[in-house]
Amino acid sequence: MPGIINWNELWKATHIRGFRHHGEDLAAHWDRKAEAFNKRVMKHKERALEQVEAIGIAPNETVLDMGAGPGRLAIPLARIAKSVTALDQSEGMLSCLKENMQAEGISNINCIRKSWQDVTPDEIQVHDVVLSSNSLGVYDLKEALTKMDSLARRAVFIFTFTDGNRDDGFSQFLKGEKHSRDSVQPAGYLMIYNLLAEMGIYADVRIFDWESKEHYSSLDEAVASWKEMRDVPAEEEPKLREFLSARLTKDEQGLCMHRRSKQAMISWQKSPHTAA
Repeated sequence: MPGIINWNELWKATHIRGFRHHGEDLAAHWDRKAEAFNKRVMKHKERALEQVEAIGIAPNETVLDMGAGPGRLAIPLARIAKSVTALDQSEGMLSCLKENMQAEGISNINCIRKSWQDVTPDEIQVHDVVLSSNSLGVYDLKEALTKMDSLARRAVFIFTFTDGNRDDGFSQFLKGEKHSRDSVQPAGYLMIYNLLAEMGIYADVRIFDWESKEHYSSLDEAVASWKEMRDVPAEEEPKLREFLSARLTKDEQGLCMHRRSKQAMISWQKSPHTAA
């Protein structure tokens, strides 16, 4: 029975920037970002291995990775699972994934270029596990969750940031402390959890503390990297330089950005009583 809050409509209202990037559709955005994104995320293998361990995949199981990107999770999962289906709407991302597969000697990943919104349940067979890691950039959350549940035989796993702080606080830095306090948005993972409960799916939530390091040879390199990955306009470069100058520290490899974030793992096991 619907409650006082319509979680699906709240999702649409508060995640509007997740559906388009500066006028581009998501496929075009990630095609443009694919090479730089691949170099950045594939370095952090320890995080991927922790997530794979949390999923607990068995050697005889199949995995559907929704929004697989360059294969940060698909590749380590494929080392254990029977097979992995990697779904992504970006041709650039899938090209990086295929290159990574070749470099790692992986052959049991099937790549499909399609968005989750465009996939119909009769196009893809049911998999033992369905996975989404920071890839729920969808307009209709309820439709997406229903589809994930219908294509999972054993379990569904969703990894997502808990606070929207994906840029290490740069957005808040630009807005200023007072404006940031006044414009706090509802935590997305709670919307997912509450919508699932409304759908009759009672999920588990586990919070992870992530820590990693990004190294740069100079401040100029750091600024250039951040401008590219985060679409920082030229007029905001002085603020970006100020932001990075305050956060970069020196170590034996040059300048280091210590990155810290919290992520939620929302998961549910399938049972005859689970209804979407």
